[in-house]
Amino acid sequence: MSGYTIKIINPCEIENWNNEILRMNNYSFFHSSEWSQVLSDTYYYKPKYFCLFRNGELSAVVPAMVIKSKLTGSRIVSLPFSDVCEPLFSSIDDLENVKEFIFNYCDNNELRYMEFRTSELKFPFETENFRTDLRHFLDIAADENKLYKLLSENSRRNIKSAGKDGLTIKELNSFEAVKIFYRLQCFTRRKHGLPPQPESFFTNIYKYIISKGKGDILIAYLNNIPVAALMFFRIGTKVLYKFGASSDSNLPKGANHLLMWEAIKKYSGLGYKEFDFGRTETNHEGLRRFKLGFGADERIIYTTRYDIANKTFVSAGTKTTGIHNKIFKHTPLPLLKFIGNTIYKHMG
Repeated sequence: MSGYTIKIINPCEIENWNNEILRMNNYSFFHSSEWSQVLSDTYYYKPKYFCLFRNGELSAVVPAMVIKSKLTGSRIVSLPFSDVCEPLFSSIDDLENVKEFIFNYCDNNELRYMEFRTSELKFPFETENFRTDLRHFLDIAADENKLYKLLSENSRRNIKSAGKDGLTIKELNSFEAVKIFYRLQCFTRRKHGLPPQPESFFTNIYKYIISKGKGDILIAYLNNIPVAALMFFRIGTKVLYKFGASSDSNLPKGANHLLMWEAIKKYSGLGYKEFDFGRTETNHEGLRRFKLGFGADERIIYTTRYDIANKTFVSAGTKTTGIHNKIFKHTPLPLLKFIGNTIYKHMG
């Protein structure tokens, strides 16, 4: 195939970018200009979306961002802090052409490696050197009764239990709701032995996503006190569950089950078709069971890393587990926030 051009663009500068990606298979919220804006404004990453055009129409795109760090080195990632980011393409030939263009770009700009996060296929195709995580989907085009029948017995019990405990669910998409979510998120991250993301990250999520009507926050209250919250993003006919947070104490059993069930009913009623539960690391069996309990289908996420200098694929380990988890679990929250503000821009 011939007659194509490849350009590097910033989707935040393209007015109809989302309309372009909605025409392509396997689009997700991570391909959107809003998500690109959040990442670039929070962490100062430079968007480099590699796009192949045929006859003036977008035929393939690999979203990516350049991360330059004295601590972790310079590289390009598709995409930072994103569960998965499929290359969008019309043909394998187009995708191969974009891949070669990317590798040449990395070589010319002295970038150490390129990292891809995909689930529909292992990309690039020739490697077997990848890390695997899990991804869960639910078809929510069915009516509420059919969706309820998909629930496991454990999920049904927890939903009923949370209702009996007097939990009330509210959808609040104000800036104050984002602040409530962030407070809960700080508790959750420490519980898991991780620093919270910078507060500016959630401020930018409000600015570019929530306030634009493209995301929602569902909060569970007990005695008028917020005890748990879930955050969702929307694009096309798809919904993404991106973040969950809860208090350290006073969390009734089944609170997150009830929140998730209310979200599924809400988006199904609004006509959305696909509910994405996001990424789950393979060692998080409890989270995996939680998502499967809603009748979700399970797929694999492949993370591959290409070493530019050595022209070979290398292992891509996880950054979320290690001895640091034990330390962070006992770190005061103010210090943990400072660590998060300092290190996340280097991690990507």
